[in-house]
Amino acid sequence: MKSTTKQPKPKSFTIFDFIKAIIDTKQDWDSFTPEQKKTFNNYMIHKFLSMNPKYIEIINYIQGLNFKDSQKLYEVYCFMIPKSKNTYSPYIKSTTKKASPEAAQHVAEYFECSLTEAEGYISLTDAKWLENILATKGVDEKEIKKLLK
Repeated sequence: MKSTTKQPKPKSFTIFDFIKAIIDTKQDWDSFTPEQKKTFNNYMIHKFLSMNPKYIEIINYIQGLNFKDSQKLYEVYCFMIPKSKNTYSPYIKSTTKKASPEAAQHVAEYFECSLTEAEGYISLTDAKWLENILATKGVDEKEIKKLLK
């Protein structure tokens, strides 16, 4: 007779499991399955570990070494980062506001530069500066207010 109970599907391994393994459990790389090893992403490991201010200098140094091999990167992190039960790191969000594409276009035309440069100018200056540039370009007041939001 067949068993009707379903076997539970193994929990997928996430980036946070690797972070915990690096900081807390210090598991050996060979203890991970091939499927788990495939989910190891060097970029994401760097990103999430760098959110913790205690590790910034270590992460900066290791990123400069430019490891391509995931195993080596994992082992170096396990060696360099001190063992700790606290694996929480606050996610740091960007606080810069993006300029509207229309405003960036006006600034790019005014300075005869690329949109990327124009966005940089806008992020470095205040709203009054942008308002003056838009007024100089002949944009009406209602449109300026809309672009400054």
